[in-house]
Amino acid sequence: MNPSTVSNDLPAPNATLPDICGSESLISDVMARAAPVFLPESNIDFARIRSAFSIALHMHQPLIPAGSDCLATAAIISNLRFMLEH
Repeated sequence: MNPSTVSNDLPAPNATLPDICGSESLISDVMARAAPVFLPESNIDFARIRSAFSIALHMHQPLIPAGSDCLATAAIISNLRFMLEH
């Protein structure tokens, strides 16, 4: 697998289940490499950058099923949403 085509190698979403898992082995393979993943397709010449500003946001929130015991049909909400509502 070419690291620059990783985004194209991910499988299409499953129509019956939420697209929040299922590509763990593919992601693990890419993360185990030392080569950049998206750099070849970024079109940014980092050698020419003289100044930059960046903001990193922590976007990961645990997702939990809500409103049903059936995991295939339950709505998915963030853990923070659940805590706010209860």
